[in-house]
Amino acid sequence: MLPWEGNQLFWLPTVKQNNQELSGYDQGSNNPEHQNIRYFNSISQKLKETELLKSLILEDFCLTFGLSEHYLPIYVGVHLVTVSCANNDLPGFSSPDCFHQDGEPFTFAHLVQRNSNAGGGNNYIGKIKCRNKKLTEISKEDIIDSFVLKKFLESFAVYDNAVSHYVDHLIKIDPTGEPTQRTMILIDFSLTRQNI
Repeated sequence: MLPWEGNQLFWLPTVKQNNQELSGYDQGSNNPEHQNIRYFNSISQKLKETELLKSLILEDFCLTFGLSEHYLPIYVGVHLVTVSCANNDLPGFSSPDCFHQDGEPFTFAHLVQRNSNAGGGNNYIGKIKCRNKKLTEISKEDIIDSFVLKKFLESFAVYDNAVSHYVDHLIKIDPTGEPTQRTMILIDFSLTRQNI
């Protein structure tokens, strides 16, 4: 994103591997489970061109602070993440499976879909000292807020310098019922910098 050009969006090229288009994601030391770059399927060109996604990115950017005056491009991460569960003995979970900070100054999470048999997927906002700890390892006093997103485009934002956050495991409410899933669009914003 180029703030001085009216917040125009420019998509970075994808990496082509085995006839698939991939995009890299590197959380560095912010994910104790994966400390190197990982490659995921890129979002489709069709999704990139939708007015809904463009407006979500621009509306989220307007809610950040301190980024619009930056003199270099703003790096925007866009992730479409689905967590699923077909068997409660193997619940679905997001990585990292602990309270964490993302490393990007701002992250916005928008619910796309959650089916009716979905249990869990509760979001927790915790104090920074909860970082890298499991929910069972912290006290209730260290939880700032907890909530469940249930409706299309219900959302929350995280200012990374102030809190840690976690989403618990996704399970089936009716263990004999249909597999369940929860799909989110995650949008994060980072400053780019010149590195000589």
